[in-house]
This record gives sequence, structure tokens and C-alpha cells, in this order.
Amino acid sequence: MAGEKKEKKHLFLEWLLTVMAIFFVLAVCLSAAYWRYSEKYADKIYPGVHAGRYDLSGLTRDEAKSIMNQKTDIIHKQGIIFSHGQYRASLFPLISSVEGDLAYRIFDFDIEKNAEDAYAFGRKGGFYDNLKARLRSLLIPYRFDIYYIINEKEAEKFLNENFSRFVESAKDARLVINAADANNLKFSIEAEKIGQSIDYQKTVDLLKRNLGILDNNPIEVITDIDYPKIYESDCLNIESQAEKMLSAAPVSLAYGSDVWQVNFSHLTDWIVLRPGPGTGQEDKVVVGLDPAKGKRFISEWVAPKIDRPAQNAKFEIKDGRVAEFQASRDGLELNINESFDRLEAELREGRNRVELVVGDKKSALQTEEINNLGIKEIIGTGHSNFSGSPANRRHNIKTGANSLNGVLIKPGEEFSLITTLGNIDKEGGYLPELVIKDNKTVPEYGGGLCQIGTTMFRATLKTGLPVTMRRNHSYRVSYYEPAGTDATIYNPWPDYKFINDTGNHILIQARIEGDDLYFDFWGTRDGRKAETTEPVINNIVKPAPTKFIETLDLKPGQKKCTEHAHNGADASFDYTVTYADGKVEEKTFKSHYVPWREVCLIGVEKLSTDTATSSPEAIPR
Repeated sequence: MAGEKKEKKHLFLEWLLTVMAIFFVLAVCLSAAYWRYSEKYADKIYPGVHAGRYDLSGLTRDEAKSIMNQKTDIIHKQGIIFSHGQYRASLFPLISSVEGDLAYRIFDFDIEKNAEDAYAFGRKGGFYDNLKARLRSLLIPYRFDIYYIINEKEAEKFLNENFSRFVESAKDARLVINAADANNLKFSIEAEKIGQSIDYQKTVDLLKRNLGILDNNPIEVITDIDYPKIYESDCLNIESQAEKMLSAAPVSLAYGSDVWQVNFSHLTDWIVLRPGPGTGQEDKVVVGLDPAKGKRFISEWVAPKIDRPAQNAKFEIKDGRVAEFQASRDGLELNINESFDRLEAELREGRNRVELVVGDKKSALQTEEINNLGIKEIIGTGHSNFSGSPANRRHNIKTGANSLNGVLIKPGEEFSLITTLGNIDKEGGYLPELVIKDNKTVPEYGGGLCQIGTTMFRATLKTGLPVTMRRNHSYRVSYYEPAGTDATIYNPWPDYKFINDTGNHILIQARIEGDDLYFDFWGTRDGRKAETTEPVINNIVKPAPTKFIETLDLKPGQKKCTEHAHNGADASFDYTVTYADGKVEEKTFKSHYVPWREVCLIGVEKLSTDTATSSPEAIPR
């Protein structure tokens, strides 16, 4: 009996040792496999990782960027084609400028982020999370969309410009007024009509889907039936409402002692039918005012007499001291929406006087805040040269510099260049440049402001501040050499932003000396040291041959071209900030420039094609 127990114990120990040996061997094998796998892909993207429809398995980050850049360059050259029936229009990422300084993106890709995200897969979590992610991607590929940025407003504008010819808007039943004055009113109802619309948002959503997978296949524009909102059969007993509103004419819009008149002819033109608040037959349709016409009247004829923009205090350095050269001033602003609503409400009651709604507009920086700003010395200077600039460009550079001169940036504030520049239009003092849209030249504002953006970027680097938003130009431009040290801006996007983390105010001082633009940042040194390496330029690509675009804007045979072609390239430099406490922040700024070919408009008597294009090339500002 004892022998049997001893033998069973011996067998159990043998079994236990065997199981432990097997587990040990498996653990060693798995550890070795994991180590070999990790070593093999130490600087590579793990298997099963896809960006859009492209497999990045086993590639280094630079190889992944190269593949994705090749695909984005194709989209830059060929664009995205939209179609409706036989009509086709090509949307390109960039709008180009004839004078060589105004170009802006409609959409763009962040290939650097895509490559980093692909490489981070299977590395960014804890040990078990990373192991699970790597094993799962071997069985089920991990796919992520390409990171892109799109100006949806500009994309919809392109679609509207090219496909609005196929839109036939629904027409609501409308009230027709035949009257010489309020005493001889005659009303009739014009019947509704069903139309056809283009769903711009859904079409842009298809564009976004294609951008997310780097797909430039044609997109069919989405159309829909456009139903009217108001039907003739629902227009019951509306004459009395219209008569009551018209009987109030003329109506006085009042602010203080100032009065503006809305007369009888205005009201007969503005009166419209609207869906009513109820579901009963009697209140399905009500009489109101056309918001577009009423608000346009208030905006154009009344607001300019009332509005007074707020003015921030501005400062300059005189004899080593901060001196104010522009006092702060609160402003006034007419609330157009609320004033229109009040006008409509008073008319419904038959009243003919409306008190306009006006509010105060506080300045962001008050004069009394000038004390203890901590502005003692220059802490960084940015510089750029604009030799060879035409007159309009020089004017815009000076205008932009003047608007920034004396601006104070508060401690901790994120500075937005677009916001600070304000209105970039005629009212802001800027001059237009011509851009190529379809086969026409169209004036747009903003030329020269990338000189401002680039100089501001360089001042930020010299000061050692954290940059939170910066985009390089899509093409290299001589104004901004060396390549990689530029920053493009265009209202409303892209912007240039940085944070004042010095703990004190920063005062911007702008100066122009000949063909040189400088931004001096005044503040208090906090012991940080900023360093940048020289840009490294590689992957130079020759541009395609000159592209000719037929136009009816020029005389037959006449030619108008953009500036000379530029090679494409990649550029990068390192930015290192060492703080007084020894902390070090490092960042590499990388720029990808696509090759830009010369674009020429050539005058013809008749266009040879019905194909529209937003222009496949662009000249950076």
C-alpha cells in the first residue's frame, strides 16, 4: 500500500515536472519570438497597419511618408473630379495667383502625423495592450483614415460655382401685391413650384471620405428634389395680415435722436409668406418680412452710422520705456438680427416706430493695464526679405505690419495671427491680387500676408516660444528661403499660432527697413535659450511642363502667366528650447513642397472644353 502511494507520488511529480518543462519551453519560445519580432520591427511599422487603402506593414516612418506623399502629389496634380451627367469639374487643393503671391488651400494632408500614428500602433499602450494590438493586427488589419484638413466652406463654394447651373430651386407660393399706395391694395397668390437641388453637404462628405483613403476617383454630385415649404392651398386669410403691416408705413427705425425711414415701397418689396407656428388650416402660413432684404437694409444704411469698433490700447518703445500711442476705446455695435426681429414684431402690431438694439463692445486691452507689464528688453527678432515685390504686395506687407505694431500678448495667451490682423479686405486697407479660378482671373485679398506669417514664425523661434499651429506653403517661394522656415496664412485657415509662456507680456514692434521686415518681441528674458539647425533639403522633384488654360478674359492669343516654375522638395530643421531649470523641449519642423509648374492663361475666341477646374497649381503667398 505504501509502495503504491509512493509510486503515485512519483508519477505526479514526473507529470508536474513535465508540464512545468513544457510551459517553460513555451515561455522561452514565446519570449524569443516576441524579442525577435520586436527587434525586427524596432524602427518599422508593425504588420497589418493600413493608412486608408495603403498597406504600411514593415515600412519605416520615412518610407511610409514617401508612399503617402507620392499619393498626395498625384491628387495635387490631378485633383478630385466631380460630375453631373456629362459635365465635369476638377477641384484641386490649391488656388493659384497670377501675380505670384496669393494662393490658398482648399484641403491638405498631414503626412507627418499619419506616419507617426502608424508607427505608434502597438507601441503607445502598456505591455499587454501593445501585445494584444500586435496580435490582432496579424489577423484583422488595423486601418485608420488619412489625417487631412479641409476648408468645407471653400469646397462648397467651388461646387456652387460649377454646379449651380443644374439647380432649380423650389418656389414657394408667394403673395403678389399690386398697389400704388396703402389705400389701393390688391392681393393675389402665385402658385408654388417643385425644383431640384444639390446636396452640397453630402457631396462634401463624399469628398472627405475619399480624402481619408487617398482616393481621387470621380465623385457624382448628389442631387435631390427640392420641395416648397409654402403651398397655395394653405394661404388662407393672409390679406388682413398684409394690410395691417403695410398700413404702418412709413416706419421709423430710431436710435437716440437718429431716425431712418422704411417706406411703403420697401415693405411691399420685403413682405413674404412664411410657415406659421401652428398646425391648423388658419395658421399654416403667416405674413412676415424677408430676412435677407430687411437685414441688408439695416446693415447697409443704418449700421455704418451707429457701429464704432472697439480699439485696443497699443504701445511702442521710446527711449527704452513703454509708451502708449493708441488709447483704448470701447465701441458700439448694432445688433442687426434683434433689430430686424423687433421691426417685424412691431409691424405685426401695426406700430410704426422701432427702437434699434445697440450694445457696447469692450476693447480687449484697457489703457489702465499698461503698468507692470514686464516689458524691459528685446527677447527675440524675426526677419525676412521681400526684394522684388510688386507695389500691391509691398502695400499689403506694410498694412499688415502696421496692424501688428504695438500689439500686446498677455502671459499664457495663445496668439492668433489671423484674429489679430482683423479684416483682410478693402475696408482693412488691403489691395487685391488676381487668382486663377476656372478659366478666369478673380481679384482676392491677402497677398503679401504670408511675408507677415513667415516673419512672425521666425520671431517665435528666436524667442523660444511653443508653436501651436504652423503650415508651410505648398510650393517653394524665393521670398521665404531658406526652405522650411516659412509659414502660410489665409483667412480663415490656415492660421499661425503660438503661446506666450514667458510669464510676462510680450510687445510686438514691427519695422520695415528697405526691403527687410522685422518683428521685435519685447518682454523679460527668463533664462531660456532657443536654437535652430540649418534646414536640410532633399527629395527634389522637377515640375511638370507649363499648363495653359483657355480664357475669354484676354484677347485671342494674349497670354498671362504666373511666376517661374519651382522644384518640389522636402525640408526639415530642429528646434530646441532649453529652459532656465534645465528642461529641454525639442521639435522637428518638417515641410513638404510639391513641384509647381508654370500656369498660363491664354486668350481664345471660344473655349474648346466645358470642363471647369479650380486650377491645379498655386503660387504660395
